[in-house]
This record gives sequence, C-alpha cells and structure tokens, in this order.
Amino acid sequence: MGNITLKLEIKTAQKIFGNVKFAEDYLLRLKQKKQINNLKYKTISRGKNKGLTSLNMSSNELWKCVVDSWDYEESKTIIREMFTQSPKYQIGTNATQVIKILNDEWVNLGFGKLLWPFSQGGFDEYVQQVNTQEKDRCDKDEDVKKAAVKYRRIKEINTVRNDFIETLIFQQNENIIPTLKHNRGVDFFINGVSFDQKVAKSPTKEFKNAFGDNWRQHAIDNPNTVAEYLYKYQDEGRFGADSRLLIVYIDENVSTERIISIISNVDLTTPAKIKFKYKHKSIGIKEYEVDCFIILLHN
Repeated sequence: MGNITLKLEIKTAQKIFGNVKFAEDYLLRLKQKKQINNLKYKTISRGKNKGLTSLNMSSNELWKCVVDSWDYEESKTIIREMFTQSPKYQIGTNATQVIKILNDEWVNLGFGKLLWPFSQGGFDEYVQQVNTQEKDRCDKDEDVKKAAVKYRRIKEINTVRNDFIETLIFQQNENIIPTLKHNRGVDFFINGVSFDQKVAKSPTKEFKNAFGDNWRQHAIDNPNTVAEYLYKYQDEGRFGADSRLLIVYIDENVSTERIISIISNVDLTTPAKIKFKYKHKSIGIKEYEVDCFIILLHN
C-alpha cells in the first residue's frame, strides 16, 4: 500500500471509505470544491428528496472517479470532516460510558479477570483440551459456551476501547486520515502512510521476565524495545509485519483523564524503525523491519 500523498489506488480508497455510500458522499462534497471530470450525477426531481443530488455511476466508475480526482490535502480535509459525523467517531466519543457498562456486565456475569480464554485461531486447540478433561459432556459444553461468550465480549470491549483511543489520536493530530469504518489492517493514514492501531494490555510476559523487577521503568525508558517484544512475541494466528501504532498499557488501571493527557502530548511525525525476528511454525525464523509509533499508557 503506497503513500497516498502521492497517489491513491482503488484498493486503498476502498479501505479508507469502507463502502460505496461513503465514497459517494465524499465525491459530492469534493464536487462543491473543485471540478471533477467524469462525475455522473443527477438531481432528484420529485418526492421527499426533490432537489437533492445523487450520483448515477456503476461501482467501478465510482471508485475510478475517487482515484482520478484525488487531491491529498483537499481530500484529507473532507474525510476528516466526514469522520467526525460517522458512527465510528460517535462510538469513540461516547466510549468511556460504554466501556464502563461492558466492564460491569463482565463482572456481573462472573467472568473474573478480563483475560482471553483462547488465542485468535486457537479455538480448535482449546476445544481439544476441553475434550481431554475428565468432565461430564454437558459440563464441557458449558465450558466451551462460556469461553466463546468471553471471547466475543472481549472483542467488543476492545473495539470500543480502540475507538476511544483512535478518536483521541485523531483529535490531536491534523496529519491523520482515518478509515471511516472498521477495517482490519488499517486504522489511520499518518502523513499518507497506512498504520494499524493495536492495543496491548502489557509489554508481554517475555519482556517482564527479561527485565525482572525493573521491567516497568525499562519499558518507560525504552519504548522501542517494548515494540520489538510485541512484534516478536505476537500470536502466530494474528501475526503481522505491518506498520503499527502500538498503544501499550504499562499499568493496568490508567484513568481516562491520564490517557487523554498522554495522547494529547503525542507527536506522530516520524515513526521508529523496529527490527525483530519471528519464529514461524512453518518456515522458522525470519527477520523483519517495520515502521511503528509507540504510545505507553502508565500512571
């Protein structure tokens, strides 16, 4: 995925807008600011939408028009405005209250600590482990049901929490183009380059073991090392060597006010270059280098 300050490709445009509806809205807004060649539209002449303008183009024509008319600075302004009016942004701005509700529900369900019951891609292995236990079959069914519900709820909590942090980052940095819908692999384009936001609850147990009692201060003093460990010890089912914006909890109970304070002072100008080695199950050890921004959340 190339730098969109220079050129926009159709696949990249689809990641930014998410669907045809957002793309149409964008083109109609852009039309008010500049001439767009090959834009086919019509004005509705009757009914409740009389006088409104709508596009009259095939999907292929639409995406080609988005790409051909791309003007990074002008487009960035329009997309950022659209984002502030999107459901994704609304969720992010209301996330503090929603997260509290979801956490309270977790406690009321008696789920204990907020921990993954199995890794992404690890459901089959988890079920095999349950099947080897000396339990009644109905009890095993209940264990699997509970684990599945916990997994779904953690995904929901993480999505809302990520939207909250993503909204804060967007508000503090004018050099960001956000994606308008949830899109696996890309959350932001920072200075025209795509970044995937990942939130980690710790710098990994391997990091803590490596640096012992001093792990917390070492993490705060060496954020690039934290990033290296997160890439190096990521779950294979979720492996990626893409550019990331890593949000890492160094302390468990970081207040909303503290998170806002930290993110308000983040400078997303130049990413760090992170080198790491990953031991793949199938192909063995491979070395990577990635661009990465690291934000540490701590008291």
